[in-house]
Amino acid sequence: MAARPAGPARLLRALVLALLLGGCAAAPVAPLLPAAVPAIIAGAGGGITYTFTNIAYRTITRPPEEVERAALKAMERMSVRVERLRHREYDTEIYARTRQLKIQINLERMTPTLTRMKVNAKKGLIFKDKNTAFEIIYQTEVFLSGGTLGGEPPKSMQEGGQP
Repeated sequence: MAARPAGPARLLRALVLALLLGGCAAAPVAPLLPAAVPAIIAGAGGGITYTFTNIAYRTITRPPEEVERAALKAMERMSVRVERLRHREYDTEIYARTRQLKIQINLERMTPTLTRMKVNAKKGLIFKDKNTAFEIIYQTEVFLSGGTLGGEPPKSMQEGGQP
């Protein structure tokens, strides 16, 4: 007998099932949910994940200090104004802005050589800019791979690359 998913995964499946079964036309789709939900959640962002809280994130196998330097170079390349940096024991926050967006980048030290990068690009109180968040992560990876303007994209972003 297969184990049932626990916690958030179980709640997500129940929510999606309830939404899809709201109309009788959706009933034939219900058996496909266990296979479809992981594909929907994973997305196709070249290894960049976009959460239900509307924050783009990626785990990078580099120390947080290297990721921070690369992120700051990426922001400079994109003419994004960095307003402040906040260093704490296990994470660093970068606050930046454009003419229309407030951007918050969180670099979480998971191990000495593993960093989770989260990017939240907001326009006002409600709207999020997923494409800008993805671009910030992408440009950071370009600098981490030694790339320059017009250089090759990082392997994880190339077709067939491993995330």
